[in-house]
Amino acid sequence: MKIQIKFSKEEAEGFKNFCMIKPPELADEIFYKQIFFAGCNAMTNEITALVEAHKDAQEAEAAEGKTEETPESEDGKTQE
Repeated sequence: MKIQIKFSKEEAEGFKNFCMIKPPELADEIFYKQIFFAGCNAMTNEITALVEAHKDAQEAEAAEGKTEETPESEDGKTQE
């Protein structure tokens, strides 16, 4: 599979500067793959954390809803 990324002038300059940290014994292709997969892993971790936070918020909201009492009218029926 081949992935092509188009950078703006500033992004290309930044990427060029970033690539200067590449160890000389590491092939360019392997370095680019490592960058790509590190980014994928970071995004996966971020998405997982967001999903967990949303799930926790939903559970907390549901728990609050169960603990709140619904007001009743004088005839004993719940009001909506």
